[in-house]
Amino acid sequence: MENIQLISTKPEKWEYFKKNLSVSYEFINSKPGEAVDFSEIAIIAVDEIENIGKIPDAEKKRLPIVFFGNSDDFSTEIKVRKLGAVDFFYTPFDKELLMLRFKHISKMSDLSKFKTDNLRWMHTVKREMVNFQEGMAEVIAQTVESRDEYTGGHVIRTATFIGLLGEEFVEKEVLTKEQLNLIVRAAPLHDIGKIGIRDSILLKPGQLTESERIEMMQHTEKGANLIRKIQKRFASHIYLQYAYDIALNHHERFDGKGYPNGKKGKDIPFCARLMSVVDVYDALVSDRVYRKGIPKEKAFEIIFGGSGTQFDPTVLKAFDNCKDYLI
Repeated sequence: MENIQLISTKPEKWEYFKKNLSVSYEFINSKPGEAVDFSEIAIIAVDEIENIGKIPDAEKKRLPIVFFGNSDDFSTEIKVRKLGAVDFFYTPFDKELLMLRFKHISKMSDLSKFKTDNLRWMHTVKREMVNFQEGMAEVIAQTVESRDEYTGGHVIRTATFIGLLGEEFVEKEVLTKEQLNLIVRAAPLHDIGKIGIRDSILLKPGQLTESERIEMMQHTEKGANLIRKIQKRFASHIYLQYAYDIALNHHERFDGKGYPNGKKGKDIPFCARLMSVVDVYDALVSDRVYRKGIPKEKAFEIIFGGSGTQFDPTVLKAFDNCKDYLI
């Protein structure tokens, strides 16, 4: 049996309902403003317009509200429907018609709840799928990195560093917080193209030959092509566009002497200009198969020496502001 919560200053007015409709519904009286447990309620009924405003907003969204007026007053009906009432009744009313409309309201309410629950479930599944897909992309990036024992943690550190650097531009309103979050999510994929580079080159302890160096440089385009393929499968993942821009362009130089396309200045995507700095910094201070990492102070000296040539001066100014937080 469904419960109908009757909110009224005149409880005696509802005796007719209790007497004639108790077969299908149980009526519960309360005064406006009284604490009410709505968890077992199917319908809320009121007889004064101001009482609608006293119903908690959460319950207005969850439960159907019906209004009982004293007459067939069209203007009152408009008002109460604007306030959220799903149906309007006036006295005297036909008992059979009232029952039919109550049953219809209950069915519509159940359908609405089903749709809401179903939509919530679908959002949850979608969110979990997005997390899984993005997690798989990061696992691929870490798998590529694991081929070289000396680069362990590089993808995580650079993502952390680019987040710190990007915060400087969020404060200046160059980036939005959402854009920075997308860039940070994209950052671990910057070297994913190295999956296509031979171990004999990737793990070589000595200096690369010219042909080997050219093959190593191809990791930018290989990575971009791989991400483009992923984009076709997961077009809704906005962060993949940032991942593409970073993978392709993070070895471009501000003076146009980088690779693979010799882009210059602001023709290089901003996210790639950020990655360029943090990528070089982490490479300098970390041990590599062919050399030991250098002290932070020496790395800062090298990086700031590349202002306007290898790196964007604006990015380096922001880097200077946050460099003390870098490991």
